[in-house]
Amino acid sequence: MEYLRSFERTGQRLQGWQRVSNDRRIWQRGWYFGEVSVDPKDPDIVYVPNTSTYQSRDGGKTFTAFKGAPGGDDYHELWIDPDEPRRMILSSDQGAIVTRNGGVTWSSWYNQPTAQFYHVATDNQFPYWVYGAQQDSGSASTPSRSRYRSLNFHDWRPMDAGDENGYVAPDPLSPGVVFGGFVARQDFGDEQLQQLPPTLAHSGDYRRTWTLPLVFSPIDPHVLYFGSQVLFRTADGGSSWQVLSPDLTREDPGVPPNLDAATAADAPKGKRHGVIYSIGPSFVRAGEIWAGTDDGLIQLTQDEGKTWENVTPPDLTPWSKVAQIEASHSDAGTAYAVWPLVLDTGRCDAAAADRLACRRRRCVALSSANRHSHADGIRSRHAGADG
Repeated sequence: MEYLRSFERTGQRLQGWQRVSNDRRIWQRGWYFGEVSVDPKDPDIVYVPNTSTYQSRDGGKTFTAFKGAPGGDDYHELWIDPDEPRRMILSSDQGAIVTRNGGVTWSSWYNQPTAQFYHVATDNQFPYWVYGAQQDSGSASTPSRSRYRSLNFHDWRPMDAGDENGYVAPDPLSPGVVFGGFVARQDFGDEQLQQLPPTLAHSGDYRRTWTLPLVFSPIDPHVLYFGSQVLFRTADGGSSWQVLSPDLTREDPGVPPNLDAATAADAPKGKRHGVIYSIGPSFVRAGEIWAGTDDGLIQLTQDEGKTWENVTPPDLTPWSKVAQIEASHSDAGTAYAVWPLVLDTGRCDAAAADRLACRRRRCVALSSANRHSHADGIRSRHAGADG
């Protein structure tokens, strides 16, 4: 089964399905988990990876926790040796672990460079530090030069700001101070952590996705921007926030034509679902800010949010997530945007679109001076598998 809502099994003659368990632990977050592994020598021994990996020894009637932390936090796949079922390999967000005695003892994933970093950022110290949030292992940072002979695990330090999924924005004016996530401020000097969410003083419903952009202005190092469906700005370290824009996302992105009716009906209420997914403040002209959304829009202000203009190239669709947008370091009115390629037909074919997104990216230079002319104002190239 692709998505586990209950554990079911067939009889020897495949005469149908019988529900044998309603244990919520084995089907929670079915969109994220959903694998079932059966012992190749004993069909009554069943494993279901989830936030822990669960084992049943009675054909799925009851489950007990088989492997949890340490060793990973979200488990996804279990390989069982067909000749020796006591030998297994279990994968998690952090890596893979191995048992040779049926789960009595396990190897470690700490010997594997498998961290998934969403974004990395550097500060202005010397030697400079590198920061990033890593999936299910929290944020971490390291100096670019070690106190020891070479960089090793002694140099790395865990962080709170940024959590496992957010941006980390080092303060340009205060070495050792970083902002991260949705938003928190962390001072490495005294380890003080402050939660400074931009929405706290602004009533309303603000959308969020797993990762939201948090970017300092390269012109004014006091100014920090944060994206929801609107753009937020602070110039006092997060003590107060201002809203710089209206909702910059699509009013109605529509429904993919290949989406099944049940899933379409389960969509959030209201037609607008998007968020600002990338922010590109200008390096050259004060007040110029580019914003890319996860539903395929690129918006531009040249007066620090007083007015906005939709400058989206015509080949972006509601499924063109603008993953990155960077203002030119030398030319005012120019930015570079990157989004995954979707099928030319516009059809949201998930498997094909995912393959294209992994191998090819579209990189477009956007010129505000010529933004109404697709031929002159947009220079496009398609990068190959290595681009």
